[in-house]
Amino acid sequence: MRVPSKRASLKAGGFMKEKGMVTSVDGSSVTIVPLITDACLSCKNGCAKRGKPFTVSNPKSFDVSKGSIVRIGVAKNVQAVQGLVSLLFPFMAAVAGYFCASPIASLFGKSAGDGIKALCVLSFLLISAAIVFIISRKNPVVGKPEIVEVL
Repeated sequence: MRVPSKRASLKAGGFMKEKGMVTSVDGSSVTIVPLITDACLSCKNGCAKRGKPFTVSNPKSFDVSKGSIVRIGVAKNVQAVQGLVSLLFPFMAAVAGYFCASPIASLFGKSAGDGIKALCVLSFLLISAAIVFIISRKNPVVGKPEIVEVL
């Protein structure tokens, strides 16, 4: 029997949900440490490994304090948009690289053969993937996780 991973488990209400422990509260912004409880499925000691702390929003104004265990989530539609952007933008850039190979090759006085076209496709793909990576790391505000339940 296959055990689904924590990341793949979807609960009702259109949210992917994870558990976390509150480490600090600052108005509507709450810092939590995720509890990765499925790391040792056969463990009977009740311990939970912890992940890196991150900030979540509290739009429903739940009464949380340091040490509270909460369930956090991100809406599925936000995840779908993020997935489409992270996949479609590099794909479209690779297609553009194929069509831009001839003008780029003519700048250097060469004809666009298969090697130059492949080089342009890969270059455009890697540059666009790097752009998506940099933007997602510097501006992760879109689809910020939120507290959906206090346990």
